[in-house]
Amino acid sequence: MKEQIYLDYAATTPVDDDVFNAAKPYYTEIFYNPSSSHFLGQRAFAAVERARRQCADAINCSPDEIYFTSGGAESINWALGGVDGGIAVSAIEHDAAISKAEMLSKSGVSVSYIQPDKYGLISPQAVDGAVTECTRLVCVMTVNNIVGSIQPIKSLAAVAHSKGAMFFTDAVQAVNTLDIDVKDWDVDMLAVSGHKFYAPKGVGFLYVKRGVKINPLLVGGGQEKALRAGTHNVPAIVAMGEAIQKAKALRSQYVAHVRQVSTEFKNNLDCGRIIECHDKTDDILSVVFCGKNGYINGGRLSTALSVEGVCCSVGSACSAGSATPPNTLVAMGVQNADSAVRFSFGRNTTVEQARRAAQIVNSVVRRF
Repeated sequence: MKEQIYLDYAATTPVDDDVFNAAKPYYTEIFYNPSSSHFLGQRAFAAVERARRQCADAINCSPDEIYFTSGGAESINWALGGVDGGIAVSAIEHDAAISKAEMLSKSGVSVSYIQPDKYGLISPQAVDGAVTECTRLVCVMTVNNIVGSIQPIKSLAAVAHSKGAMFFTDAVQAVNTLDIDVKDWDVDMLAVSGHKFYAPKGVGFLYVKRGVKINPLLVGGGQEKALRAGTHNVPAIVAMGEAIQKAKALRSQYVAHVRQVSTEFKNNLDCGRIIECHDKTDDILSVVFCGKNGYINGGRLSTALSVEGVCCSVGSACSAGSATPPNTLVAMGVQNADSAVRFSFGRNTTVEQARRAAQIVNSVVRRF
């Protein structure tokens, strides 16, 4: 069996052992419905509210501003569809935001797109130019999921507010690497997904600033202030609370670690053109590859690498199977964007794995 090297942490992460152990009792022992009024149900309710406080503490907000969801895609859809009026969306957003914007546009909502520079940066000037008199909400992601570019969220939010619009940011890829402070950034809404920071899949939250009016996402129950009906996923919510606190505690250690393994990978890679950004995280790296006979299709290359034991991707896992390159690379004007492959690193990536993966990439690309 070939060596397996997982370099797709931007797609998903394993559940942390401490996080799993914290959640386990809520599957079998404290399995009660937190909406039940009896004392057993209230035990589960207390666990949900403890997790709400943990999530609020991690991004510096009040617990009553946290709304639990099934993850990033749901939170993004809710934020963009939950306000009345036009939206301005960056052209390098996750597919969930781009697809929602397209859907809203077809229904008659005013939609404008904010273009990045060639380094994947959204500037305050770009936001200013994209906001119209119809714009009610501006949407720019915190850390890009394809190239890792970090946006100046505080400055962008200030521009949106100066134009009379609210500001929403998708922070799904930011929890491991950035100190998130919604008060300092002055954002109105923010989305998070648990499985990006070692919690289970299928859980996330949407931060909604107190006073911001958002339309209900799901009706038929009183959960989440009657804005998102449905029985709470107690084990996953408990797990996310533990995971986000651990991510906060380990942040400086994580940043140093992924910088080390990313540097090792790049130092041993003797092929490809790394897509550079002025300001980016070290856990996401996209590379455009060229073989002896021209540029290599990224999908074919990632498949060939998988056969050799290196697991990577050509973009967001949510858009797997798409015949087009990631919209981020197209918007940045990356030449031969369909020849790009994304490598992403995590807590469990070792320096030796990074070195070995680069060597395997070199070998496979030479074969092409």
